[in-house]
Amino acid sequence: MLVACVAPDLVDITLALAGVCNPYGLYSHTVPSVALQAAVLGGGALLVTGSRATAAASALMVFLHVPPDLITGHKIFWPGGPMMGLYLYKHPLLDFLVEAPILIIGWWLLRRSRSAPRWATSALALGVLLAGQGALDLLARDGAKPSACSSPKRLP
Repeated sequence: MLVACVAPDLVDITLALAGVCNPYGLYSHTVPSVALQAAVLGGGALLVTGSRATAAASALMVFLHVPPDLITGHKIFWPGGPMMGLYLYKHPLLDFLVEAPILIIGWWLLRRSRSAPRWATSALALGVLLAGQGALDLLARDGAKPSACSSPKRLP
């Protein structure tokens, strides 16, 4: 599930490391790309677990990545579409104030689970998550994300 909920960002990072230009999330955050990622990860979850519920939940998690990006990012969500999003990445403190409660709620929900690993439900784990979010906000304070594009141009 963790991979599914950050799949578009993992595609961003992978493309950047491979030197492939992904202007404004064209290959990672557009609806067709997210649908493909959801199908692949949902299918993989079905093959690994044999559970249709797990497969559907995995696919849904990929789709649920996109709405929060309308708050934090500034991307195209359809090939050739307009740039959308509030772009909170340009405002690190504001982005942290939006992202931190999501981390805290997720940690709290995991903590309530009987099968959650002890290390993941510790206060230290929450501290590491919050410190990581803060570090990402500071590192990307100009809105920078991993990219192999020297200067992304507006798509026609």
